[in-house]
Amino acid sequence: MTWAVRFEDVSKRYRGGGARYASLRHDLSALIRRLPERLRGVRAAPRGPLALDEVSFEVRDGESFAIIGPNGAGKTTALKIISRITYPTGGRARVRGRVGALIEVGSGVHPELTARENIWLYGQILGMSKAEVRRRFDEIVEFAELGHVLDTPVKMYSSGMQLRLGFSIASHLDPDVFVVDEALAVGDAGFQAKCVERMTKLVGEGRSLLFVSHNLSAVEAICERGIFLLDGRVEAEGDIRHVLVSYTNWVDEGERRRKGAAGAVSGRGLTIEQVTVHGEDGDERYVFSTGEPLEVRLHLSAEQTIRSPWFSIGISDGRPGALILCSMLEKGQAFDIAEGRHTVSCRLAPLPLGPRTYELWMSVREAVGAADLVDWSCVGSIRIKMPDEAAGPGGVTAPWMYGPVRVEHGWSLDEG
Repeated sequence: MTWAVRFEDVSKRYRGGGARYASLRHDLSALIRRLPERLRGVRAAPRGPLALDEVSFEVRDGESFAIIGPNGAGKTTALKIISRITYPTGGRARVRGRVGALIEVGSGVHPELTARENIWLYGQILGMSKAEVRRRFDEIVEFAELGHVLDTPVKMYSSGMQLRLGFSIASHLDPDVFVVDEALAVGDAGFQAKCVERMTKLVGEGRSLLFVSHNLSAVEAICERGIFLLDGRVEAEGDIRHVLVSYTNWVDEGERRRKGAAGAVSGRGLTIEQVTVHGEDGDERYVFSTGEPLEVRLHLSAEQTIRSPWFSIGISDGRPGALILCSMLEKGQAFDIAEGRHTVSCRLAPLPLGPRTYELWMSVREAVGAADLVDWSCVGSIRIKMPDEAAGPGGVTAPWMYGPVRVEHGWSLDEG
């Protein structure tokens, strides 16, 4: 199968520093500053932020390809290079065929022109004949649902109406490569569904699609392969489920680290200096699979002997109330805590928790009166990772739509 888009060690460094807009004064001052170096034959090192750093990937003909990652990862820069809005400063980017692009709301349309005029202008820019544009004209207007404002200047449109026009034009004027950025998020739910249907149809017709979106469910439903960009570099590449698993694990790990930065918790005569989590082998770790056991260790310091305190540990998904609560009171366990440093451990059986980040909470109460020695406090976090293989449609992104507690189950149909 031939390729439609190919990036070969592509880098893009935006010019940084200096005046916001080019000016003769700025250019002359920069030339004077660099003159001594040039006279010595010294080449100035490139300056400015590096948006893409030796990125390589290939999109095949008729393939739906996703580029995902956090804000600032370089996704839009990659699409702009494909669309020839900007050019790489290193490496080579090659594209075969006509490119239709919707990179931001209103892209590809002129605000001073009407919708009718924009359709004809866009077609001419793409090198289409008048007959080709005329053949597509009614389809574009019908898809955009803008027939009532066809002769109104686009600058009078709302952002959603501009999106409708831009997407409709870009997707109907026979692009060989269709490029769509996060701009779809501006559209209403009904139009987003139409866009997904249109993109799927284009891929079915043998066109190539490059899709950038933070809507991971849409990415999983539409795309076959993709890359995960992070800080301008390819973090993962391949089958879309593999790429989505890598991205969601990165997101959850960042959330876990943020929530796991709890310090010491002090109470009456007792301080929880640190809370650590360990696997079945005793090694300290904070990432587990569904169904794995774990051990929570409370490293504490007592100012004096405490008689039979009541320790409790809870696991929460961030909403009020604990999903799991392990209490000494329930088991009738008790032991005295002498003055000094100790470690209290709680072993939890295999956890029936789905993939996401969970908070660890704990409290310590007196044996008599159940008054708090250490108030109910968040003391860390753990992460249940996404399984390597996720079955069923939406298997990677759908788990976030359902409850966190997992139980084994099966379905059957009684024909009687």
